[in-house]
Amino acid sequence: MKSLLLIQLSYLIKRKREFLLVGFSLILTILLLSIALSLLRIIGEPFDITFNNLRASEILLLFDHRNDDKDEITRWFSKQDEVLDVSAPSPYIMVNAPLIYGESEIDLSVQLTEHHMGQLTQDQTRILKGTLTEHPNHGEIWLPSHFERSFDLHLGDTLGLNINGTLRELRVSAFVVDPHYLSAIFNPTRAWVAPGELPFLAPLSELNNNVMGIRLKDRDRLDAFWKRFNESFEYAGKSLQYPIFKRAFTSFYTLLSSVLLIFSVMGLLISLLIINHTISSHVFSDYKQIGVLKGLGFTPGNMVTLYLLQMCFLALLALPVGLFVSWFVVRAVVNWITEPMGIPDFTYDLTTPVLISFGITLFLIFAVSFFSARKAGLVKPVEAIRNSFQRKGRRSRKVPKAFSSLWLPLSLLLGERFLSGQRKNLAFMGINMAGIVFVVIFCVNIANSFDNIHADRTAWGFDKADVVVNRNSFIVLPLKHGQLMEMLQNYDDEIRTITPYNYANLFLLSRENKAVKEIQGKVYSDAISKTGLENITGHHPASADEISLCIGTAQEFHRKVGDKIPVFIEGQNKVFTITGIYQDVGNFGQGFRLQEKALLALNPLFEPQFYGLELYPNVERDVFRSRLENQFGETIRTELGIEDRKAIVSMISNVRIAVFTISLFFVLVLVLIIYNDQNIYIRQKKISFVKLKSLGFTMRDLRMVLLWKTALNLVIGMFIGIPLSLWLGPSIMNILTADIGLVRFPFIPYPIGMIVSIVVLFVLGSLSVWFAANAFRKLDFRIISNV
Repeated sequence: MKSLLLIQLSYLIKRKREFLLVGFSLILTILLLSIALSLLRIIGEPFDITFNNLRASEILLLFDHRNDDKDEITRWFSKQDEVLDVSAPSPYIMVNAPLIYGESEIDLSVQLTEHHMGQLTQDQTRILKGTLTEHPNHGEIWLPSHFERSFDLHLGDTLGLNINGTLRELRVSAFVVDPHYLSAIFNPTRAWVAPGELPFLAPLSELNNNVMGIRLKDRDRLDAFWKRFNESFEYAGKSLQYPIFKRAFTSFYTLLSSVLLIFSVMGLLISLLIINHTISSHVFSDYKQIGVLKGLGFTPGNMVTLYLLQMCFLALLALPVGLFVSWFVVRAVVNWITEPMGIPDFTYDLTTPVLISFGITLFLIFAVSFFSARKAGLVKPVEAIRNSFQRKGRRSRKVPKAFSSLWLPLSLLLGERFLSGQRKNLAFMGINMAGIVFVVIFCVNIANSFDNIHADRTAWGFDKADVVVNRNSFIVLPLKHGQLMEMLQNYDDEIRTITPYNYANLFLLSRENKAVKEIQGKVYSDAISKTGLENITGHHPASADEISLCIGTAQEFHRKVGDKIPVFIEGQNKVFTITGIYQDVGNFGQGFRLQEKALLALNPLFEPQFYGLELYPNVERDVFRSRLENQFGETIRTELGIEDRKAIVSMISNVRIAVFTISLFFVLVLVLIIYNDQNIYIRQKKISFVKLKSLGFTMRDLRMVLLWKTALNLVIGMFIGIPLSLWLGPSIMNILTADIGLVRFPFIPYPIGMIVSIVVLFVLGSLSVWFAANAFRKLDFRIISNV
């Protein structure tokens, strides 16, 4: 055993450069894998901890007290065994106009809610920054903590709120953690004002909306409880429930972690190929030495153990380093996520993901190393001592005519001969390069797809509207639908299309006509096809009895095109025929679309309130919005399309950072692979290179041979990796984004980005070869005489 350890130490010292490179690739691989598994393991914990610590309600009821009796609702919920607490109703008003901050606007609707004594025990808000008081003072406003990060607001800033055409100014006195509105994706979000403040901001006649929280003993029984509520209570308001709050917070991080996990697995496979190639190359280089050791009494098991110990020892050094670094990375990411949540002393257990990462990686390293090292046990000592290593199999075929032309550089011809002369090395490098090219091209195209939401927004479920006009129906002399349409049509030089629509809610019914789930959708006045929106299957609804469902709703209730679906809408039971299934990321795959005639048949007074305006390309959007607001005053409010809002822009930026990090990791692995492979190759072919030096080849000439060899290998990898990425990339994203409502990811290739990436890979690969070729300096003519 002592002799094995001494030989092992000698090999580690002799080949320290190669082992360092293999160890570094293992560090990067387990780093990526551990981060992905850790984030997937703990990403929901900060939300649940905040939700529980602040005693948040699993159900928020938002209703008009003229339609729903708040006392009766309170009594019903208070009598239910599943209910832990019922909060007192709190009045709120909706501020749909952009918030004014200095000279800029914040395009986000706000549910302006009075903070009351009940918030001290249920649905609490934790002050993250600001003076610790029980409630906001008169003239102050508390904002969710993500406002500070997303919109660069500060304590003491003045925020202007356009309420009924009057600008009301409130001072930001605190940034708070609101357990229901932790995510910046939510629109509308919620802000808090002092108890009794709303009558100072709006007429009493308009203070009809209330919000009430229902806290359950067991949230796992939420669906069954909500179904029973709808069966026994005629509720006309809206509800927001625990799953939508958590999904809004975790969906984006889960998506990125899943992408990270997929490519960490690919990185692990590449590292295993590197280990296999390294051990095989060492057996090749040590062929005579293996024969000598066997002649001295070493058994085949000893030789296998020798090479197995090399990689296992290296793994036991590298893997803890990668796990240690991953702990800091995960901690930094989690701190960034939890900072706007203000969780004191947030702790999390990473034991499971760390052990899984370590166990799986170490086992695979052991398995691959064992099977690779078996070649050393099969070496026959007499043949090894007498002869150099001989590869079995056919010789490579003659050089193709394309490579035998006299006009080609000699270094290119030699590079091709070296490349084709070792088929296993060609396969190894080809697979690795194809895999890395696949990932890099995938990342480039995914980043481009997110960046180009505007170019293909209808595929994301967004219509073509550049500006959305909200007709204000709560003023003394509101504009009628027909009046506004006539006036908007005067902008025919600037507005390409006008799409009137409104929102509506309905309850899906069971076969026994019992309410199962409430969903929100859109009702369009004109043909839906004019919006540019499409269906995955089927067509848009056209008649009063037709409906299209979003993919998440259709999958949840196992519905397809042609099925009948009973609903409760506008106070009546109605059976619709499903004509289409569509996708929409805006509401996590939930919703429906209807034609206006379907609502008019149930409610003759129905009118659209929103107008999506698609502008001509040469129209300046912000200038156009200002002209509209100046002309129409308080009768309308304008806002940007959903894809232009700050939360979406922030999400795109985070996606870009994440995929850039992933691609950078694989590019670094490529550089290491090429550098390591060239060092091994120079050692294996040292006699051939010495002969070339004796024929007059300079250092530059030898470098060019390796450069051409690597370039040809990269070309092979790109011919495989690029088409594979373009083919499999959309399918991978379809799986990863299905949870947020996209089963057909809008995949947009980026030719310029792919070309730049290819050039970068060639440049970095060439630099890696150039520095690896310094090993030629150590070759001298005495090598031939010793053979």
